[in-house]
Amino acid sequence: MTESVVITLPQLVLWYDSTRIQTWPSILAKAEATDVFRSTRAFSQELCTDRMTKSGHSAADNVTKNLPGLECKGGRLVLRGVGLLERTKGGYRLSEAGVELAEAYRDDPTGREWTRLLARLLLTREPRTRTFIRLMSSDNARLYFTAGEWWGGSLSHAVITCADGSQIAPFAASDDSLPNLRPAIIQNAWWALGAWRESPLINGAESCRFVGRLKDDFSMHAISVPLRGACEVFLLLGVLRSRMDECWLDHDVARREFGADLAEDFGWKTLGADRSLADILTELIPLLQMDTGFIVASELRCKLRQHGVDNPDREMSRLESAGRIVIESTDYGQSRHGTGLYDDPAKQLIRIRLC
Repeated sequence: MTESVVITLPQLVLWYDSTRIQTWPSILAKAEATDVFRSTRAFSQELCTDRMTKSGHSAADNVTKNLPGLECKGGRLVLRGVGLLERTKGGYRLSEAGVELAEAYRDDPTGREWTRLLARLLLTREPRTRTFIRLMSSDNARLYFTAGEWWGGSLSHAVITCADGSQIAPFAASDDSLPNLRPAIIQNAWWALGAWRESPLINGAESCRFVGRLKDDFSMHAISVPLRGACEVFLLLGVLRSRMDECWLDHDVARREFGADLAEDFGWKTLGADRSLADILTELIPLLQMDTGFIVASELRCKLRQHGVDNPDREMSRLESAGRIVIESTDYGQSRHGTGLYDDPAKQLIRIRLC
C-alpha cells in the first residue's frame, strides 16, 4: 500500500471538431468486443477512416490517444484517458465502458443514451473536465466569454466568476493574471482523479499528484479545444446552458441526467434538495390535476425528477406504504400518456390524496 502516487497527465485531446461529439462512439461502433489491436495506433489505422478535422487531416493517432485509461508505462503511472480501450494479451480491446458506449451508439445514433454515457465518462474519469464542471457547479457560477456568443472571442480571457467574487480563467495556458485550471486541479488532485481512485494500479493510495510527461507541470496547452468538446456534450443534454456570452450549469438537469451519486460528488443543489416529497406533492398535485381529478402519472414523474427526486415511483411507493399518500383511483389513459405509475398500464391516470 502506498500513501500517495505520482500520475503523469498527458495533453488532453478529445476530438478536433468540437461539435462532432459522436467521434469516439462512431469509431468504437466499428469494432467488435472480441477484436484485439496491437496498439492504439493500429486501432486508429484500422478504424479511423473518416476525416476528423476541417483541414482534412486524419489526426487519428491524437483522436484515439485518450481512449485508454490508467496504465503503468516504464515504471510510471500514466492517465491516458477515459478508459474506452483496455490492455489485453496482444494489445488493446474495447473495455466494458467502450462496449457499452459502442452498443448505445449502434442502437440509436441520434438518441440521448450514448450522449449521457459519454458525458458520465468525462465526469467520472477525466480530471480536467471534472475540475471545470466542479467550478461551474459552485453557487451562482457563471462562465463569461469575451464576445457575445457561445465560445466567442479570446478564450484565454474567458472567465468563470463565482458568487464570492473570485475569478478563474479556465482556458488560459498560464496563470499569469488569473488562476487557470491547474491550481484547482493540484489542490483537489485526489478528487479530480475520480473513478480511477478504485484502480488496482493505485495500490491503496490515499492521495496523488499529477505531473507532465517531461516536466513537473502537466500540460494546459490548447485546453480550450478538448474542453469545448466536453462542453458541447453537456450543452446537448441541457446540463450547460448559454445565453449570448454567458454560460451556467443547470443543477436540476444535471441531477436528473446523472443521478444522486454525481450530484453529491459535484454538489448539485436542486429545487427539492431541502424539501420532503410530501411538500413537493402538495405543490404539484393542484397544478397537474385535470378537471376529473386525475393526474397523468408520467407528467408527475417528470415534474418530480425536475425537483430532484431521482426515482419518483420508488419514493411514491414508500409514501404509500407509510400511509402518507393514498392512490384513490386509477385508470388507463392513451398512448400519449406514457408509462403508468409503478410501470402499471392501468395506472396511467391516478388520483392521489395526501394524508
